[in-house]
Amino acid sequence: MFSLEVTLDYQDAEAAAAFWQEALGYERRYARPPYVVIGPPAGAPGATVVLQQVPQSPEGTRAHLDLRVDDPEATVARLEALGASVVGTVDEGWTGWTVMADPWGTPLCVCPAR
Repeated sequence: MFSLEVTLDYQDAEAAAAFWQEALGYERRYARPPYVVIGPPAGAPGATVVLQQVPQSPEGTRAHLDLRVDDPEATVARLEALGASVVGTVDEGWTGWTVMADPWGTPLCVCPAR
């Protein structure tokens, strides 16, 4: 058995945690500067996400999330309403996805469920 955590660096970890809680339907688990930890509701599967506050934005991308969803178009619209933006799309013929950036520029991909 194992657990998975994804850590993302932000200048404002609280604001980033609020975005990701709404985007993923997660609950706040722990907050103690410089960390805010969110995860799926009790009993639900999913990775834990750690938002780490750093003094300045890191150079380049430290990590990103792939969101596998049943309705990619609705998810893209919902994330845009939360402040994310569409960067582009990828079409590999047999599958495709939307590349987005959260309000702080961190990339994420909205992909169809497997």
